[in-house]
Amino acid sequence: MDALSVTTTTEVNNLSPNFIKLELDPSHQPTLVSDILEEIFSLIAETDSCSTAYYYYDHATLKDLYSCTLVNRQWCASAVRILWKRPFSSFHNGGHKLITTYLRGLDIEERRDLKLKGIKLPTVSPIPMFNYPSLIRHLDYGEMLYAVEVWCSKLPRRRSNAVISVMRVLLRLLLHNAGPLSSLKLASLGEDYHNERVMILAEPEIRSLITSVKLLSLDGFDYNQHGLLVRLPDLCKNIEYLHLRGWYGHHPQNEGTITSLQKDAAAISLRRLIKAQKSLISLDMIDCKAYLGHIISALDTQSISLRQMKFRLVDFKDCGPWDGLATCHRLKKLEFWFCKGITQKMINPLIHGTFPELEEVKMLQYGKSCEEFRIWINNMNGTINKEEILEDSTDDIAESQDES
Repeated sequence: MDALSVTTTTEVNNLSPNFIKLELDPSHQPTLVSDILEEIFSLIAETDSCSTAYYYYDHATLKDLYSCTLVNRQWCASAVRILWKRPFSSFHNGGHKLITTYLRGLDIEERRDLKLKGIKLPTVSPIPMFNYPSLIRHLDYGEMLYAVEVWCSKLPRRRSNAVISVMRVLLRLLLHNAGPLSSLKLASLGEDYHNERVMILAEPEIRSLITSVKLLSLDGFDYNQHGLLVRLPDLCKNIEYLHLRGWYGHHPQNEGTITSLQKDAAAISLRRLIKAQKSLISLDMIDCKAYLGHIISALDTQSISLRQMKFRLVDFKDCGPWDGLATCHRLKKLEFWFCKGITQKMINPLIHGTFPELEEVKMLQYGKSCEEFRIWINNMNGTINKEEILEDSTDDIAESQDES
């Protein structure tokens, strides 16, 4: 049985009669035991809760949490809170079943509107045991969109606007029951970033769902001056953890059709997104090759709050000096993993900057790297180069031989 498929009174009743009266009231103050159980289950599921990257529950975690729901009512309630905190993921191959569960929670008016649009809804019975929409805190929008598309593909008569209509009612349902999200992932959407299916998030009655997001994971995508990326700086101003992945500057298939104006629009939007934040704590970039100059130059607006930065598989070619990064005097962690294109001109602001709270600079590199950068890292870490150690050892040996 699927890890998130324990959704109805009938299903759980087949497992144990003790579950029949189980209810989960979000306003109810949990007992100390429930708090402890939920904390334990969170530790099982969330190996790195402060990570800047949006993470998933993998198959093993889903299986473990599902097993916890079968112990007793208290364990079930605590495990369900964790399971439905982030319901959509690439590891959950039954996402369309979650859509059915959510749709059972629609009110009469919402159900009537969908029926008028020719969308056949699941029956209200069996009534869900929990108020599942109230539990979500983390949303992978791409996975949710895919789940809705699969669900709509199973309709007796496929309507052209079915996916958009279902997405709208579900997002309203989540907002009205759970309130604003804690984290949002916009990934693997490609050119759909400027599609109406994604722009739903910017609609007046839904935008409040993402305005308080603390963790945003954002993948690169095709250019569109009027897409969601342009709207994000105005919608999301409370991001503390920002994860940028796969920003190449163009889509390989559309390289010849991309105008400089479109490129500038994407770069400016990313710059505005960083500048719009009230207190950005962490920035994590992976597999990026474009807009580095715009992104780093915007960091001066986060110089007081920024504590950690991580660059992985980043190509800094044509980036320019890292003046914005050099203003972040309160950095504690700075990491570079398999990056390339770093030059002395880029790092000069770092060399002349001061970082009294910097605990360690990590660099993992294949092949030859910028020598000046390597020396600066060694100095910041309080270490010396291996070549210097070798030279000192050689000198000591020579002196010993002379004395003898």
